[in-house]
Amino acid sequence: MNSRYHTGDNVKTITTLNEALEKIKQLKNTYYFRRESENVTLSDSVGRELSEDIIAKSMSPLFDIAAMDGFAVLRADRYPLKISGKIYAGDSIAKSKSGEAMAIATGAILPQGADAVLKIEDAQVNNDLLYGKELNLWENVFRKGSDYCAGDRIFEKNHRIMPQSAALLYSLGIENVRVYKKIKAGIISTGTEIYNGMKKNTSAVLIQGFLKESGHESEFIGAVPDDYDKTKNILLQACENFDLVFTTGGVSVGERDFVADIIAEAGETVFHRVAIRPGKPLAIGIVNDTPVFALPGKPTGAFTALEIIARRYFTDMPRAMHKLAINEDVVVPEKGFGYVLFVKIVNNKQGYWKR
Repeated sequence: MNSRYHTGDNVKTITTLNEALEKIKQLKNTYYFRRESENVTLSDSVGRELSEDIIAKSMSPLFDIAAMDGFAVLRADRYPLKISGKIYAGDSIAKSKSGEAMAIATGAILPQGADAVLKIEDAQVNNDLLYGKELNLWENVFRKGSDYCAGDRIFEKNHRIMPQSAALLYSLGIENVRVYKKIKAGIISTGTEIYNGMKKNTSAVLIQGFLKESGHESEFIGAVPDDYDKTKNILLQACENFDLVFTTGGVSVGERDFVADIIAEAGETVFHRVAIRPGKPLAIGIVNDTPVFALPGKPTGAFTALEIIARRYFTDMPRAMHKLAINEDVVVPEKGFGYVLFVKIVNNKQGYWKR
């Protein structure tokens, strides 16, 4: 096939970053959660998304629980109160009489007849008699059912399970959950220099690591030389066999940059070229009902496109943000673009970072 050649930034409309993120959100709503589900143990569920709502079958806590070490009292009683015993977490339900108080440990069940806990810091004890301050009703008490009640929705469908989520599920008596199956992504590298082994295929390794961190699976399909028909054939085949396809290279304006044209010809282009640098040539499309993420060939561009845009397909959680002082001016080469600057962080007293 004859080669194609593109020139200039004005050949195609450049998508703004906000527009690109909105289109990724729409793409996710259509494709991300259409996977089948499977049953997994809680230990294997962290990082996965629930494929069904989790509904509580009982309340928690089941009893009124002391939130502090102190003394279980009845607010209507007047000090001094006789200390009649001690209650620890795990003890059976005790009963407190009017005019009495019971020493109680954090996590212990509040005795019958008590409606508040006097913190040990606020208590004065003299000859087994308790003196303290006036309390509010249920002060320092975790009320029964205060965490959740039977029928409450604990987690909604599509919730990503975190370690704390798994712990809460276990407290519900749940040991297995239904989650979406992991995405199986295919990775294709384009470029004769990679195909011939003249250049290290770093971007493929980058994508594999990104997908593993996101909790999904990947397979490197292979490298393809700068040939339109060969590139098209391997892409079409990948879109038949995988849930999602990543490609690297072939999306800029060079004579041998075919990938964006193949996506447009074989399927639908969601957008091509975004107003960020590095990462501008990024193309996103749908081929054979399969999302295709066509990343720039340069590793810095591939990384930026993955982190800033593609990552939103897999998670809505942003990376942690850190604000640091800079020790030099930053000159923006061209207005209208968002720039990602790679820096070296220097650990010094001023807390500066350097480029």
